[in-house]
Amino acid sequence: MKLLLRFFLVGLFLGAISCKPSQTTTTSSADLIDTDFSKYMPTPEKVEASKPQEVEETVTSTTLPTGDVNEEVNTILGDLSSRDLGGIPIYRILVYSGRDRARAEDVVYNLKERFGNYEVDLTFEQPNYKVKAGYYYDRLTAHAEHTKIKKKYRTAFLLKEKMDVKDVQSRIDRAEARKEAAELGEDEKESND
Repeated sequence: MKLLLRFFLVGLFLGAISCKPSQTTTTSSADLIDTDFSKYMPTPEKVEASKPQEVEETVTSTTLPTGDVNEEVNTILGDLSSRDLGGIPIYRILVYSGRDRARAEDVVYNLKERFGNYEVDLTFEQPNYKVKAGYYYDRLTAHAEHTKIKKKYRTAFLLKEKMDVKDVQSRIDRAEARKEAAELGEDEKESND
């Protein structure tokens, strides 16, 4: 009987607790966060506006600067070659890398036929043939040409390499010789007409 009475009292106590209405306050997380950041913002200091001073510059010389750009480039290249920098950074486009020599030669042929103005090199670095196109001294130009080539060859990507200063100088000399030959060819055509 005592046991039954205990169970009855415990059940009555638990029933009374469970029937009690809960008192909860509802606050959203947005109410807890202070979103007024104006007190943390810096306040601008008031500065009195002043009139700009007028400055007159007089040009006394009307002569144009003289000198050859190639001489300046040669001196810079000479200075760079005297230092051991490991070369000048250049960008190239790796168009093909694989074991199939015939495919590599086809890529070289297509690049020269379709895109004509690229210097294309086919090299063998065991065990792969690599086809690299162009020599670019800045990434922006290289990226523009890369997007053109990537339309045809989706696996093409940019490489950053180091080129010896002497190689750069010889490339510049060859380009100047080609330019002079082209100018002479145009002069001869004009004289024949």
